Amino acid sequence: MSSYQDFAFLYDALTFDVDYEKIADFIQSRLRENGIHSGLVLDLACGTGTLALALTHRGYEMLGADNSEDMLSVARQKKGAEKILFLNQPMEDFELYGTVDAIVCVLDSINYVTDPKAMAKTFALCANYLNPDGVLIFDVNSEYKFTHVLGNETYAYETDSIYYVWQNEYEPENQLCHLYLTFFEEKEEGVYHRFDEEHTQRVYTDEMLCKALSKAGLTVVARYDDYTKKAPNSTTERIVYEAKKL
Repeated sequence: MSSYQDFAFLYDALTFDVDYEKIADFIQSRLRENGIHSGLVLDLACGTGTLALALTHRGYEMLGADNSEDMLSVARQKKGAEKILFLNQPMEDFELYGTVDAIVCVLDSINYVTDPKAMAKTFALCANYLNPDGVLIFDVNSEYKFTHVLGNETYAYETDSIYYVWQNEYEPENQLCHLYLTFFEEKEEGVYHRFDEEHTQRVYTDEMLCKALSKAGLTVVARYDDYTKKAPNSTTERIVYEAKKL
């Protein structure tokens, strides 16, 4: 579950450590390896559109779909966003006007689809809208990360104008992790606006993902440790999947 309401307008400031250029370079290299040097690409759960814009700069014609109109509102205000068609649609129920050459879905967006049936439907829709030999690239938080990093930990972060606390409640028996976030945004000196958000992620094992992908008609051709060319290992926190419609 994700709301991304007030948070949408702080998202970019709070994800300053995400290397979108590295992710875009990796995706471009994988698409080129699959013969996709240009063409139509969908950024599924595109958020504020940073990755979609980066891929636009690399010569791809981008679509962006996200369930949060607030996130899309931020995306549409960015320089170059007029080149991208943004759609306010959920991952498990998106609808395109035609097929695309590739679909990307980054930053553990799949983990936010907490119903396994909805996850399977998401992959089925991806297969439906991919051209033959089309590529799906997505990532998930690993079981190791949920168990050893997120767990039941509490984190606090502070920027020049934002302070927030992030508390996790991990339910291994249900394979769910609840994330409770409390934000304090400084509106003027000494005056703060507080808001709270709750998000939930599901642990998806490799077996669950591969089964759903195969049923959808997609074949996993590679897995990566984060956005590198290294294979995942027992302590990998983010696993990147490359699947193909054969």
